[in-house]
Amino acid sequence: MTKLTLKIDNMMCEMCSAKVTEVLSVDGVTNLDVKIGKATMDYDESVISAEQLVEKVVDVGFPAKIKKGLF
Repeated sequence: MTKLTLKIDNMMCEMCSAKVTEVLSVDGVTNLDVKIGKATMDYDESVISAEQLVEKVVDVGFPAKIKKGLF
């Protein structure tokens, strides 16, 4: 498992967090924690890639990118 943090823009409320949680709750993802502005998780690179996880968030309307360093 690999740790991943996504920076997610335009999340304004708990409904936004719920939607992101829904799309990231897929095979290969564990320890998912979504808060307004970010999502942290462990993921299995043999099942899903970090880029695919970013795409899932973007596809539901939230600009997202892989967090590198502090923000």
